[in-house]
Amino acid sequence: MTRLWICLSLLLPTSVLAQTHPEFAVVGDWTVKSNPTNGNGCYMEKTFESGTLVQIGLVPDQNGAFFAAYNTAFEGVVDGEAGSVLFDFGDSRFQGEAVGAHYAGLPGGYAFFDNPEFASEFGKRTSVLVQGGSGKSEDLDLSGSMKGLHSIKACRTQFEGE
Repeated sequence: MTRLWICLSLLLPTSVLAQTHPEFAVVGDWTVKSNPTNGNGCYMEKTFESGTLVQIGLVPDQNGAFFAAYNTAFEGVVDGEAGSVLFDFGDSRFQGEAVGAHYAGLPGGYAFFDNPEFASEFGKRTSVLVQGGSGKSEDLDLSGSMKGLHSIKACRTQFEGE
């Protein structure tokens, strides 16, 4: 299993910051945005039927990327508290550490990763089972995620040219 690393400097503050992330594109159910606070990284986000907001994107000033999930049902999340996360794609699994955070008023957390294989699996698979340290899990439909990842690259290319 590949280890994901915590990056505390990636924590996105409250909804005020969320409003400062300009929208780059809408690709299917995914919205691609830029984040000027982390080296103009780009990410995509989608809210699932369960109410879970998922984000995945690039963090240029850390030479890596992140995966985040937030939901009102994620009770007891403590900002900055380390925990574990497992991504099960069926025949491929990634495990690592995540950090608790709140985003747009939603509790959750995210993990920093620098393994390009994780993004590749995320894009080519139709679903992933995400399990937190508490043992709770959610199966996420990844339909359209590859197109979203391509749009993240296009977003990032735009900022590299500036």
